[in-house]
Amino acid sequence: TLFLLHSLMFSSVLSAKLPTPATISSSGGVLDTVLTMEATTHTIESGATFTTRALNGTIPGPTIRLMPGDVFSIEFQNKLADQGIQYEHNAYSAPDESNIHFHGLHVSGELPSDDTTVVVSPGQSRQYSTQLPASHMPGTHWLHPHRHGSTALQVGGGAALALIVEDPPGSLPPQVEEAPEILLVVMQVDAGEFSELVSDSADGLARLTNPPRNAFLLVNGEYEPTVAVASGQWTRLRIVYAAWLEGDLDFAVAGCEMVLLAKDGIYISDFPRPISLAPVTPAGRADIMLRCPDPSAEYRVTGWAGTGGQTGTIATVTTSAGPAVASVELEAWTPTYPAYLKDLQNTPADEGCACTTELEGDNEVNGAAFAHDFFLHEAFLGAVVERRIESDEHPYHQHVNPFQLISRFAETEYYRPGDWHDTYTGFALVRHTAADFEGKIMVHCHRLLHEDEGMMTMERVNLNGPCSCGAGGGPAAWVVAVVVAASVAVVTAVAGAVFLRFRRNRKSSAQQAKSSSPPHESEPDV
Repeated sequence: TLFLLHSLMFSSVLSAKLPTPATISSSGGVLDTVLTMEATTHTIESGATFTTRALNGTIPGPTIRLMPGDVFSIEFQNKLADQGIQYEHNAYSAPDESNIHFHGLHVSGELPSDDTTVVVSPGQSRQYSTQLPASHMPGTHWLHPHRHGSTALQVGGGAALALIVEDPPGSLPPQVEEAPEILLVVMQVDAGEFSELVSDSADGLARLTNPPRNAFLLVNGEYEPTVAVASGQWTRLRIVYAAWLEGDLDFAVAGCEMVLLAKDGIYISDFPRPISLAPVTPAGRADIMLRCPDPSAEYRVTGWAGTGGQTGTIATVTTSAGPAVASVELEAWTPTYPAYLKDLQNTPADEGCACTTELEGDNEVNGAAFAHDFFLHEAFLGAVVERRIESDEHPYHQHVNPFQLISRFAETEYYRPGDWHDTYTGFALVRHTAADFEGKIMVHCHRLLHEDEGMMTMERVNLNGPCSCGAGGGPAAWVVAVVVAASVAVVTAVAGAVFLRFRRNRKSSAQQAKSSSPPHESEPDV
């Protein structure tokens, strides 16, 4: 294999302080910056060394901070050397081609904005430019490469960064606004899985030496770092689960209080919501208010430790010495939601806009692998759209428009009706408004090995209606065409013999269509 793994010689573990990524912030309503994709060597304090691809050469890349309404422009430069490995459709390939995706932002999926069908070849660059809506919900998001065929290789190698839409002054309750903030960019490392991926991609660049164990998490690029907080004080954690494999984060801090504030960059409506566990789905985010009681103490942070559902230590929270900071209980607060996040729990989908999307089997969506010229479902600008997600163990991710949980999901302290997400694993009935942006919307599994092999599709929002469901997502277009054609023929038939023949043909066609129609799907036991 081209991926060098010393699997039997794990390094000794040394404790490291939590690193803080560099920051790139907008100013005066504008952010204009350069991001590079380049080869780099990243060493963690435990002794492990990664040779990999990274944004601006660091793991994670610099944190980008924007304000609602900002215009931001990114010149993305691909500085990778070209190994001459060509793209192969729906296969691990093109390891040195790249692009970027604004994961979670409510922006257009077309150029010059968040178009992930763009390819930036080695030595080339691409200018991305877009404007956040002035009403964009402040929140925690991330940015990562999305070149079909090498998404898993690049994200799995650490190419990701946090992208934060800041809260305007005075928009939060004082207890939240005044709380210290800590960013945690959490990345999966599975040496065995990555070794196989590198080999399958014929990549001669990526390698890992002396890992602390086979499967582990990096937090801000470090292994099991210490996170310093003041005892007794509420601290806001911004958690980005920059994952590429299966397995929820299952974030917990034993002995400390955790209160959920936001998920996938959208504030919940019933804050404060106490939780004991944050089962953040791969690619999801969580904002959590944390309070640890005792001074001069250590609190174990646990989370994902492998694709088999294992958990283990991922960090240690350490508290300050001296008396605990006096703090009060968090007060109830409900944010003001923008129009694109209008509550749809009691609003049915517009006619024809309720479709099924199934992530299944052989890396397919509704029975079809990704094709560059195929749109699974279509909606129109302003439509209330409903999706019946059938994804079982696949994290369903939707670009451009976040969606609201309505029903058919397992309700827990973390998942409740009315919550908003852009990534969700399992069965659910969800709704969203096709707001603000025409054009394509990418939908895919965020177990990126599956996405690269074809578990991805596109939807399209048109200026005007109607909606349509395709490829198993609703009444098939050809069935509708048969009915329409038959009706027209009945009206225009004039000869008795021709009319009788038409009736026989129509009856045969109808029977064939009926036998070919997909059966009604049963509800899962959730």
